[in-house]
Amino acid sequence: MEQLWQDLRYGFRALSRTPGFTAIAILTLALGIGANTAIFSVVNGVLLRPLPFKNAGRLVWAWGNFKLGNQAAVSPADFLDYRAQNHVFEQIGAISVGTPLFNLAGNEQPAQLKGAMVTSGFFEALGVQPLLGRTFLPSDEQVSDPQVVILGHRLWQERFGSDPGVIGKLAAIDGKGRTVIGVLREDLPILSDGDIWIAAPLQNAGMSSRRAHFFRPAGLLKPGVNISQAQSELDTIANRLAMQFPDTNAGWSLRLVPLKTALVGDSGPALLVLLGAVALVLLIACSNVASLLLARNTTRVKEIAIRTALGAGRGRLLRQLLTESLLLALAGGIAGIFLASAGVDALKSLGPDYLPRLNEINLSGAVLAFTAGVSLLTGILFGLGPALQASRQDLSQSLKEGGAAGDSRSKHGTQNFLVVAEVTLSLVVLIASGLLLNSFWRLIHVNPGFDPSKTVTAQISLAYERYKTEPPRVTFFDDLLDRTNALPGADFAGMISELPLSGQANDTFFTVREHPPAHAEDRNDADFRVVGGEYLQAMRIPLLSGRAFTHQDTAGTPLVVLINEPLAKRYFPGQNPIGKHLDIFEGKPEFVSREIVGVIGGVKHFALQETPRAEMFVPYSQSPNFNMNLVVRSSGDPAALPAEVRQVVRSVDPAEAASAFRMMGDVVSASRAGDRFNTLLLGAFGGISLILTAAGIFGVLSYLVTQRTREIGVRMALGAQPRDVLRVVVGHGMRLVFAGMAMGTAGAIVVTRWMASFLFGVKPADPLTFAAVALVLVVTAIFACYLPARRAMRVDPLVALRYE
Repeated sequence: MEQLWQDLRYGFRALSRTPGFTAIAILTLALGIGANTAIFSVVNGVLLRPLPFKNAGRLVWAWGNFKLGNQAAVSPADFLDYRAQNHVFEQIGAISVGTPLFNLAGNEQPAQLKGAMVTSGFFEALGVQPLLGRTFLPSDEQVSDPQVVILGHRLWQERFGSDPGVIGKLAAIDGKGRTVIGVLREDLPILSDGDIWIAAPLQNAGMSSRRAHFFRPAGLLKPGVNISQAQSELDTIANRLAMQFPDTNAGWSLRLVPLKTALVGDSGPALLVLLGAVALVLLIACSNVASLLLARNTTRVKEIAIRTALGAGRGRLLRQLLTESLLLALAGGIAGIFLASAGVDALKSLGPDYLPRLNEINLSGAVLAFTAGVSLLTGILFGLGPALQASRQDLSQSLKEGGAAGDSRSKHGTQNFLVVAEVTLSLVVLIASGLLLNSFWRLIHVNPGFDPSKTVTAQISLAYERYKTEPPRVTFFDDLLDRTNALPGADFAGMISELPLSGQANDTFFTVREHPPAHAEDRNDADFRVVGGEYLQAMRIPLLSGRAFTHQDTAGTPLVVLINEPLAKRYFPGQNPIGKHLDIFEGKPEFVSREIVGVIGGVKHFALQETPRAEMFVPYSQSPNFNMNLVVRSSGDPAALPAEVRQVVRSVDPAEAASAFRMMGDVVSASRAGDRFNTLLLGAFGGISLILTAAGIFGVLSYLVTQRTREIGVRMALGAQPRDVLRVVVGHGMRLVFAGMAMGTAGAIVVTRWMASFLFGVKPADPLTFAAVALVLVVTAIFACYLPARRAMRVDPLVALRYE
């Protein structure tokens, strides 16, 4: 311990004598360690940290599995059978999919609430204990209309004043008083964005159809039961249901996945790519600091030789030098934590909304332990090589006056190797970031199939009690569209049930009447939309053939449907679909037959990266919904439209409200949030790696020029021209750069193959991106080489020879 304390004190003094070197080394390490800490905090919060649920390891999520997809929802009737017949779940419940809106009335302005229908057993499976009251009981489900509700924590605070006596009170939800039985705690995954939960009314007629899939089951496995055993039993139940209900259940089953896997979704691979990239940045920083230490150790040759002559063993010297490296790493780690703290705040603000558990990202104890481990490993990584080399100096040579022990080939060889390694790693990171940048550039210029400019959207959900029958719904929205169209700033007003790129989804089964399938499980599936007013004009979606809907398409006229171009090409190849008929499941006992009257252009509904999917559109007057998205196009400034539309909604029905006002351009931009997030981060890492690599090249060549000052002076005294010196110095540096680029290109070809799923319109080995990145690196390297070469060109031969 006494020797360790001596090493620490001496290390502090040694580093304080070279403040410039110390500051640069700490800053370099802080960038690398801070970036790693920030990204690891995201990985830890999203991927590694256990879910804040009791028995999280036994929680599973159930997807509907059929021939057209393996992430479908489940019908309420099927869920009830699975719940009754299984023997593998301790608790199982279900929650409705999507984000349905509920109306809240009261003394304040009416508001629309995000919420869901929930069965009994759902909260119990998650182990969620309410902050106040209770959760749903099986008896709460045995109704045709919901009677009880549970409030989200945010709603309880904002609209109920955090009243602890709210339990048992009535809340006016969807035009009817419903009893509040509980209040949830805040910040629970799955539940954190919700305002209200309503007990699923399983006696409602709409719950009996096995074709209506809108439940997502979650279950708690019994102790000792694994997913494979549970899956086997659910497959047995699925086969039994398929035999009992072949028309609706043939080919259907449930697919179980761990709840944590379901929540993380596709974000895991992207985060691991970012973590790998930032690890390469740390390696570049380590190489840079190792190169600085090699150069610094050459100035300490005589110091080390004298200590050796006075009896210091190699192990003692090695420990002293490693102590100094670890002090640098510790200081870099502490500075990195401060950088990471700011970085985490930036990541949370930049993170896309769909990134799960975003609110759980912080500098936790596990993250700080990671930082400490990385700092320790980093100190050993960049310090061991220079320490080993410095501790094996030739004693007699080093003690000679004017000796050049520090000018050995081994030191130059090590420094050259570090430069090559920096260039190699930097090129891999730069190419990865270049590919994402190229991909994102193509993404922002893709045609989504509609024009989002100067278009405002809003969500409207009608209260169930007042609009229980269809005619009042049609009257409300007809009146709303007429009054909105009359606004001075509105050119076209329309509406749609599921807005493109908003995350809203709805698909259904259909058959072509002219050539029906032989078996029920062979029915087709396509996205189903309800539209009204001038939706096509508001979104500037082209009509390709036939006609659009008109005011004559009402409930009393023949039923009609529009299809998009992808559906027409897939199901009517080489034919004119106009006049043909689709039999569509629309939630009624029997399929509804509609005549195709027009074909419109395809729209990228779910993501800009996808090709447009098959969609069908029916007029609102023939299939009126409770929930619709209003879309208004303006030729002027659309900023004033939200306030005007709110007034229009209140003028039609003072108890109704519009919410979620957004510019359609913002909706499109939000759909690119994940790609923008990945591109910004990887681009930042690429920029840091480029700066560090340039600094490494500059440092090595500066050291080379300093060591060869006498040689350069002699050459110039013998007639060498400045351009000859320039050629020698720059040539030495660029040989190292080209060697690193050759290895980096080979490494990038291998590494970027794993990025194919993150790219749009760009191949992992895109030659244009590789060439552009190589050009940037070469230009940067030439500049980094030129600065030391310029100093070498100005060496005065007389001064250099006088020194000798």
